[in-house]
This record gives sequence, C-alpha cells and structure tokens, in this order.
Amino acid sequence: MLAEALTSPFAIYAVAILIGYLLYRWSRSIAPPFIPTPDKTMPYVGGEPAEAQIYQPSYQFFYVALFFTLVHVAGIVLATAPPGAPLWATIGYLALMALGVAVLRWEQ
Repeated sequence: MLAEALTSPFAIYAVAILIGYLLYRWSRSIAPPFIPTPDKTMPYVGGEPAEAQIYQPSYQFFYVALFFTLVHVAGIVLATAPPGAPLWATIGYLALMALGVAVLRWEQ
C-alpha cells in the first residue's frame, strides 16, 4: 500500500515540484544580485537593439490557422484509425474534412 502511494502520479508530481522549488531557491541564493542598467533592461535581438514594431494579424490568419488544424487533425485521425476500419468510414471522414476546407475557402 505504501509503495503504491509513493509511486502514484500525485506523489511523483509533488516530489518533482519540491525538487524544482528547491533548485530555484538554491540557484537564486548563489546568483549575483541584479543591478538594473539601461543595457540590461533594453530589448535585444540578434546582436542589435530591437525597434518597436506593431504587427496586427488580419482575419486571414484565422482561416490559415483553422485550415492547418483541420488538415492535421484529419491526418492524425486517419493515421491512428484501427486497421479494420471500414473504407466507407474513412472516405466519409475525408469528405467531411473536405467540406470543412471548402467552407473555409468559400467564406473568404
């Protein structure tokens, strides 16, 4: 009974959290103190100072993301389908996915 309690996912999770917290506290105690300077607090990308840019994705991005999700979920479902699945079910599923892609394309 004790062995099952110690090897349960909840106990292992609690031990992992405790180890992570202890590692965090230890590394914080040996690190040098942070002294804020302009060079340390400014954005820095690829060796050059970063300039502020605003990028507003359009609603077209939503269609691309939804298409990506539909195609990949269809691929995962077909790849993990049981070997004995009937052919009509596979073709029907692909037809539903094709209908979803057509609706996405039609909305644009």
